[in-house]
Amino acid sequence: MDGRTTLLVLAHLFQKKGSPLTIERAVECLSFEWRYGPPSMVRRLLTAAMQNGLISRQGEEIRAEFVFDKQTLNVRTACKLLNSIVVDTKYDAMR
Repeated sequence: MDGRTTLLVLAHLFQKKGSPLTIERAVECLSFEWRYGPPSMVRRLLTAAMQNGLISRQGEEIRAEFVFDKQTLNVRTACKLLNSIVVDTKYDAMR
């Protein structure tokens, strides 16, 4: 998954659920409600986002480090994202 796609997924998450957000709530939304991908992939996505400065973590909460309410997500892009999340396995799943 490239950085633009990661940013769009996170923007969608934070626009709908707000910031800060617990890790479990983020995984629940992205995996089970919106079906972006399996929980292990979503946790890897969050780890990759944290290591690249898109989100920060304090305990069990994550916070957006970008202006998520300014990012637009058109319908075609949202449909493409719903296919699945694929994150490089070099990232460990966020716990």
